[in-house]
Amino acid sequence: MKRFSRGGKKYIRNILFFLWAAWMLTGCGKTDEAVLQEDTDTVRQTAENTEGPAEGREGGEPEEALQTAGIAGESGADAQIDFGALQEENPDIFAWIYIPGTQIDCPVLQSTQGDDFYENHDVFGQEDENGAVYIELANLASMCDFNTVLHGKAGKEENGPFAGIYRFADSDFFDEHENLYLYLDGNALTYEIIAAYERENTSLLRSYDFTYLEGCEQFIDDLYSIRDMTMNRREGWEGITPYHFLITLTTQLQEDADKQFVVLAILTQDEAGTIDRIVAE
Repeated sequence: MKRFSRGGKKYIRNILFFLWAAWMLTGCGKTDEAVLQEDTDTVRQTAENTEGPAEGREGGEPEEALQTAGIAGESGADAQIDFGALQEENPDIFAWIYIPGTQIDCPVLQSTQGDDFYENHDVFGQEDENGAVYIELANLASMCDFNTVLHGKAGKEENGPFAGIYRFADSDFFDEHENLYLYLDGNALTYEIIAAYERENTSLLRSYDFTYLEGCEQFIDDLYSIRDMTMNRREGWEGITPYHFLITLTTQLQEDADKQFVVLAILTQDEAGTIDRIVAE
């Protein structure tokens, strides 16, 4: 069983190296040296201000009662995820997501049987109207895409895998809960939640081509152009570029099938230093 700590700041070196390498090799995004330095400073400042639950920022909250036990006894609350045991149950499991303050503490899957297979199947692959948390084949299971989209249902009775995601619509809850955690086999990733809002119920992966610079920048431009008073947005992340790594949690609104609720987060800690990519122009 692997155990990962969420503390430490060695990831700064990895992110700085990535920024330099991306600038030198691909020309992805703005290549002006001053802009690159600005991005580097933003990452450094974020790293200095980010603490994981082990250091008490969110972990001091009495949230154990909100967490549900995962299959094979796993829980992201104590950072102990046995991927060997999980993949014996279902080889489609490649990650584990944990969000303090919610019941979201469960596996993430990717199916070769179709992008929407886990919309109506549980983590064991059995039919279940609540489904599971999953990504589409257009995203990499390595979490190295510019924007990895996680789908999940949040039922009216809060019995779906994304039960509790609507809490981020409350400004106080949003302000008090900054981080979510995603575990891979051999790595622990920390993301800062930077926005929560409603959008049209359309596919992000079909609306934007995140494999190219143009698609990344269009998503960023559209994000900054949102003028919805109900949108919660965290200050300090006005300089997102295609160099960053995002994840978007998305669920269809129960009361309006034409809308979806999304929670957007940005990578701030890559414990193993393996998150990397080249973005084509």
